Amino acid sequence: MGYAHLRELQTALTTASDIASALRAEPTRRDADQLVDVLRRALTAASSLGAETGPTGCAVHPHGAVDPLYGDPEDPLPPGYGRCLLCNDRRRRADAHRPRPQPHPRFRRHWRQSA
Repeated sequence: MGYAHLRELQTALTTASDIASALRAEPTRRDADQLVDVLRRALTAASSLGAETGPTGCAVHPHGAVDPLYGDPEDPLPPGYGRCLLCNDRRRRADAHRPRPQPHPRFRRHWRQSA
């Protein structure tokens, strides 16, 4: 992981330098926003350089269990799920308890009849 973060840092800093060099006397809001986004990416990569990551790659549970479904082509995990079993379990529980959408009171009578 260290090499990937180092490459990300180098790329972000090069991009930030290119953007800063191309700025005109009066930069636009869009120019400033682009520069801020790239510098945030560089800061994130720089702060991750010394971070120790375990097999899960999770900042909260670096040495936790790896989800057995991670990388399974027949039963892929939903988007946003990582290798950490503990975090994925939390996500699964949250997804299971999402409230069902309620119809607008004006249409409730028609909704019950069709369901």
